[in-house]
Amino acid sequence: MNKRNSRRALLTLATAMVGCGIAPAVWAQGAYPDKPIRLIVPFPPGGGADRVARTLTQKLTQTMKTSFVVENRGGGNGTIALDAVAKAPADGYTLGLTLTDHLALNPALFDRLPYDGARDLAPVALIASYPFIFAVNPSSGPATMAKALESATAAPDAVSVGFPSANSRLAIEQLQRRAKVQLNQIPYRGIAQGLPDLIGGRITFWIGTSATLRAPIEGKQVRGLAVTSAKRLPALPDIPTVSELGFPDYETVSWYGLLAPAKTPAPIVAQLNAAINAALSDPEVKAAFEADGATILGGSSAAFKETWLNDTKRLGAIAKELGLKAN
Repeated sequence: MNKRNSRRALLTLATAMVGCGIAPAVWAQGAYPDKPIRLIVPFPPGGGADRVARTLTQKLTQTMKTSFVVENRGGGNGTIALDAVAKAPADGYTLGLTLTDHLALNPALFDRLPYDGARDLAPVALIASYPFIFAVNPSSGPATMAKALESATAAPDAVSVGFPSANSRLAIEQLQRRAKVQLNQIPYRGIAQGLPDLIGGRITFWIGTSATLRAPIEGKQVRGLAVTSAKRLPALPDIPTVSELGFPDYETVSWYGLLAPAKTPAPIVAQLNAAINAALSDPEVKAAFEADGATILGGSSAAFKETWLNDTKRLGAIAKELGLKAN
């Protein structure tokens, strides 16, 4: 058997092994990866997505014996970043970080997208989910969420809330509906732009993931009023849940996952999935995520695909009911 036929036979065998749920060790010991892997992040540097990417890739760099280059491509509610992933060579050297907003909500928010997620993108693995926190200026902001909502009831649109993403906006919309108030919603590119306005008193609230707000809360730059998880966060136990404040069963979280271009070879996707799951089980990585209020997810590529499709249907229906569209 010549070299070309031998390589083809190896690839066929590896693909068959993946189909049977067996990670092909022979592939993992082959050429991939033999150069740096680019990870496209759909937000500017310094936010929660950047934190997630760098925490994960620090470990993957050790285990996969290659470097990861984080490339921040914010804008377009993630469409710019995901379009770049969708159109990249399907060789395992371009990956994309994604979250609920960009993968599951964008089809409902945009009349047209420059890519078809189901056709052009391949799920690799879920990483973790984070709740949102409503935060205020500790010196000039409302003392409690109840007082803030009272102010909004008395003067609609007088209470302003900054938000960085579609899913955080959905959390605001659902709170408005439950509390029967109208908040002045102000979109931002990310926490790097919103936090100075909150600290400077130019907005009343900020809503962001626990990944972005844990450090400012612990540093007393801001004060957390309510968290959107079903239970209080062990990392920030003094912040009540929205449910505790009189809105039972209110829960909104945002998950992160890793994508590849759709035609990336199945053995490479399987190798990446195995490496990510191993990284997420590492005690130091787990501790870093959980300190930010995250719930570790991981699991198979198929499980990620199921979550993606289920949330596209569920959140899309909510967005349609509320009449939400991209800003």
